[in-house]
Amino acid sequence: MANKNMNDLKNLLLKQYQLYPKMQLQDMVKLIYQNEFAGGHMIPDENKSLKRLEDEFHSLKKQGSCKAISQAFEYIGNGLCRLHLWALAGRDIELETINKFFVNTANSVKGSIEAFEEKLQVLRECCKEGALPYSLQDLEAYLKEYKEQGYPPVSHSDIYRALYKPAYRIVKEEYCRFFELFDRIDALMKLDRPIYVAIDGNSGAGKSTLADLIGNVYDCNIFHMDDFFLTPDLRTEERLKEVGGNVDYVRFKEEVIQGLKSGQKFAYRPYNCQIMALEDAIYVKPKKLNIIEGVYSMHPTLIDNYDLKVFLSIDPEEQSRRILERNGPFMHKRFINEWIPLENQYFEVLKIKDKCDLVFEI
Repeated sequence: MANKNMNDLKNLLLKQYQLYPKMQLQDMVKLIYQNEFAGGHMIPDENKSLKRLEDEFHSLKKQGSCKAISQAFEYIGNGLCRLHLWALAGRDIELETINKFFVNTANSVKGSIEAFEEKLQVLRECCKEGALPYSLQDLEAYLKEYKEQGYPPVSHSDIYRALYKPAYRIVKEEYCRFFELFDRIDALMKLDRPIYVAIDGNSGAGKSTLADLIGNVYDCNIFHMDDFFLTPDLRTEERLKEVGGNVDYVRFKEEVIQGLKSGQKFAYRPYNCQIMALEDAIYVKPKKLNIIEGVYSMHPTLIDNYDLKVFLSIDPEEQSRRILERNGPFMHKRFINEWIPLENQYFEVLKIKDKCDLVFEI
């Protein structure tokens, strides 16, 4: 385990103890277990998982415990968070969506016994140093028995449950980062009509990744503006001088926007930049939620079609690092010298960021 990761875990354990000073040894071990394995098992039956979530949430409401808290999410390291159910009161986000977060996380985080044991060593060191008030002898006795049991999932201690009333689900950090977006989507999904969400922003900021994240939660159509870059016959000097002109917004509007508005099955042909030609048609069935992602998705000829407009912004240095890692040196140079200047001109002149409903700084 790298030194940075060990220090991060140590800081997490100390912070958690400050927040919950009555934590018992098993609560610390549970935290480390969740840090490595998330929920600790796959969830084969999504409906049963949703039923348990609904029962737990409604029980909290009956107890009067379901009230707003300062943070909906609590970071527990390794790209994971505890999503506190109390924080859902008064939100538009649906329990089905929260359950999707939980199921997707549980079914994708694997973890390993080797890494888990390395992390338990961090707890040992904290006890040896006196940074945590647990007896090293008690810890060793607990861990010996725990290992003999095969490291099963751990429950919170009775003391922890009585004092802190834990009610949460373990979910990936990205659901935390974009929680407000999912909340807004669920509010729109209550409307009795198709919903259109656009995601624009800097190259390398994660627009496609966010679209895929949404697609793993909802049954939706996803369209990529990269499929509508200019064909060679349209790449004239005059066209490239046009602000936002580096995309075939006319074809996108005719093939995709009008197709969506028709409510019927339709087709569009993505442009392949490598072979510089249109590919075979992709056929699209109408769905309630439709995601349009990519730079120029909020071109003036398109922006009025969207119910929710999202912008992803990234620091130029991090942007450069990501593009170099993703695309290699040759394409990195083209991004820096050609495409990013055109994108930035589009953002600045047309004030795209200011026109968005949600802005996320990556």
